[in-house]
Amino acid sequence: MSTTEENEVPALDPSDDDDGEPTIPQVKPREASAPLALPSPWVPGTRFSTYQIESRLAVGGMAEVWRAKINGLQGFEKRIVIKTMLTHLHDRPELADMFINEASLTARISHPNVVDVLDFGQLEGRYFIAMEYVSGLTLRLAHRRMRAAGGRLPLLMVLHVLSDVCEALQHVHELGDADGPLGLIHRDLSPENVIISTSGTAKLLDFGAARATARTEPGRLFVGKYRYAAPERILGRGEDRRSDIYSAGVVLYECLVGRRPFDGSDKEVIRAATSAPFCDPLALEPATPATVAAVVRKATAQRPADRFESARELGAALAVCLAELGASSKERDVTLALSALLDPETDTPAPRRSAGGEPEAVPETIELSYSTTSNIALNEREILEASGPLPCPTPAPDDDTRKVSLPLPPEAFAPPLSDAEGPAVDLFDQGIRLRAEGRFEEALAAWEGALALAPDNRLYDSHVRRLRAQLSVLRGSGKGDDSHRG
Repeated sequence: MSTTEENEVPALDPSDDDDGEPTIPQVKPREASAPLALPSPWVPGTRFSTYQIESRLAVGGMAEVWRAKINGLQGFEKRIVIKTMLTHLHDRPELADMFINEASLTARISHPNVVDVLDFGQLEGRYFIAMEYVSGLTLRLAHRRMRAAGGRLPLLMVLHVLSDVCEALQHVHELGDADGPLGLIHRDLSPENVIISTSGTAKLLDFGAARATARTEPGRLFVGKYRYAAPERILGRGEDRRSDIYSAGVVLYECLVGRRPFDGSDKEVIRAATSAPFCDPLALEPATPATVAAVVRKATAQRPADRFESARELGAALAVCLAELGASSKERDVTLALSALLDPETDTPAPRRSAGGEPEAVPETIELSYSTTSNIALNEREILEASGPLPCPTPAPDDDTRKVSLPLPPEAFAPPLSDAEGPAVDLFDQGIRLRAEGRFEEALAAWEGALALAPDNRLYDSHVRRLRAQLSVLRGSGKGDDSHRG
């Protein structure tokens, strides 16, 4: 996410990239430049209350994201994510308010297609948000990986994922409290902010740009990404739920065509986005089914009144497309696509290194798919590696920890939303960890357990079959499994 003054055409003229990274505007610099982010005092093994830090997933201009776990009674463990605001930004009230606002708004949301927020607090002088851990890939990485292989994401997968996004948006848009509707909108919908779980379910994340339009006045800053933002938002002419629908239409267009509808410098994107009557995938991808193309055109109409009235209406249109195309279950269609996506034969693009140059005047909000050195976060990299050759076992990390007191929210122990999906995902994630440690037999048992709970999951099935074959070769070579070695 990026911010810039409303109605201001940015002076910065960066060349676009393939990954849709946030637009970085040029704003009036502060008298004294902000210090560079210091290394986090947290290290793997750090403990506070019942939280234990495992590893850093990603870091960005405003925050860093850590994978952690909750340790409960009788061996209870639950993996979570902890997002922390960088300490040197705490003296920037507008940024601290954005971080607090994100925690406050997302804590009200409970939906299977939205990443849950479990806790918010302050520790060692820095704000943190504890969130649900999702084992999966962002839509951005999935799209980029398929493009690197010379293809497109399967149409059925894309329609299922966008249907899940519509479910999430509808819930967000209808959210209210005792005083009435919040008028909540996401304002930063993009492929980076959609993560696809190994169960086949897509979840919306990163509400750092969200705004409760019924409770707050429009700010002086534009937040989001120009390449996905609705024309009325770019021009400062208001925003409502239909602005999110426009962004969903742009994401759908990009997945169908392989590129965003508006590219170039920020000025060029703004000019094109505010003048095009709609985005038509048929112009570049004539093979797009007519009903799907019609959905994209309506979702991305220049005038909000010409768009779908609600995310539910957009989702219903996508459901018609899925039925016309003979879609199977979401679990089977999406996990089949993920299985092909993670096939070791699929070429993986080289990680993009951060560009040097001038520091950002206004830091961007962290997105789970970003890090300082690569657009592939650690959790995504682990899933990719779990589809490749068997790794060498690595020693367990040292358990040097520091303890502080922090209350644990009862929501952290809430049961999974689905009877089978939650345990299956947990077992598959456990298998990824065991495999990385060289405990291959135990990893296979975990994956077989996940597949038994979710027999239609093609991703679990492909990993079970691949690991069985790898172990067969390993046993034939006379090399043992390190599963039971001390």
